[in-house]
Amino acid sequence: MWRSEIDEPGKRLKLWVRRKRGNRVLVCSGCGRRLHGVAAVYEREVRDLPCFEYRTTVVIELYRVKCPDCGLKAEKVPQLPSKAPFSKRFEDAVGQACENAAARRVAKQLGLAESTVRGIDLRYLERWAASRRRPALRQMGVDEIHLGKKQKFLTVVCNLETGEPLWFGKERKKETLDEFFQTELSARSADPDRGRLRGDVGTLPAEHRAACPQLPDRL
Repeated sequence: MWRSEIDEPGKRLKLWVRRKRGNRVLVCSGCGRRLHGVAAVYEREVRDLPCFEYRTTVVIELYRVKCPDCGLKAEKVPQLPSKAPFSKRFEDAVGQACENAAARRVAKQLGLAESTVRGIDLRYLERWAASRRRPALRQMGVDEIHLGKKQKFLTVVCNLETGEPLWFGKERKKETLDEFFQTELSARSADPDRGRLRGDVGTLPAEHRAACPQLPDRL
């Protein structure tokens, strides 16, 4: 930190930060390649966690790099996971608050729009889903939800052991479930990290078994 401003009547704190000299290993935000050359320097202002009763804003000095594959790109900064003007730890705090309270209440507490809080919560859940280890899929259940007159039904596929919803499809037709077997289930059979199946292959219709040729003899 090389500069700071405090607005005591408005309860606001503004900080200017830059990286230490010599720490110039940069990562392209497009492809992840490690680079050393700096094409441009710019500042980005984001909201961070509050300091005591002060609403804190951080102005960060960032670099643009010239990637051989992607061209001119902003560097990748783990603390700034999106283009939104919020730090990662601020978004994590908002997402955790939304686990125990409605988005409208969280928005009122933080002085944000309800739509902004919902967007932050969605990004928080996407990062959580991408980083967690999914449980193995041994028992699968299919059910339907009635929504209303326009979109009457929604098909839901879930993990029976954990109760976790795995996939949603429009309507309750046979073609709806065919889409799940052709995309999600075949992807799981090809990628062990997405979960393995255990059960009886004979319980699946022939066209579904044909859509998933990489499934083992015993699902």
